[in-house]
Amino acid sequence: MEKTDSSLGLAARILVGLVFVASGTLKAAAAPEEFALVIEYYRIIPSTEVILFVAAFLPWLEVIIGYALIFGFLTRPAATAAGAMLLGFIAAIGSTKLRGLELPNCGCFGFGFHPTPSHALMLDTLLIIVTLQAWRRGERLLSLDLWCRQRPQSA
Repeated sequence: MEKTDSSLGLAARILVGLVFVASGTLKAAAAPEEFALVIEYYRIIPSTEVILFVAAFLPWLEVIIGYALIFGFLTRPAATAAGAMLLGFIAAIGSTKLRGLELPNCGCFGFGFHPTPSHALMLDTLLIIVTLQAWRRGERLLSLDLWCRQRPQSA
């Protein structure tokens, strides 16, 4: 059972990590103003300057969290950050649905892939469940966290 749990944790870590790396990279590859336009459609952040900061910063944060998960580096903090971001995405999309706002696209994957808001909510919910598995079991197999713990300490 331990081997299965460890494999599940590794698979969860890699799946969520790849989604975050792909999502962040597709957004970071475009000008921040393009992602800022999508963020503006949500009508959550009132300041243009803050929107531009979020549009420039968020994709790179996604990439960093994604690679941390893939390599199993600070796995639990990375999984916690990924889960928090996913909850934030769910709250943002859910608020637009509750307010009756139509989004041209959710901005989840830049301008490459455009799931509907309902599909994005389902995907984010599924990813939270997978992220929980990465948090619980992600350090057990092929992780830098495990490698660091097992390395002999020099005096």
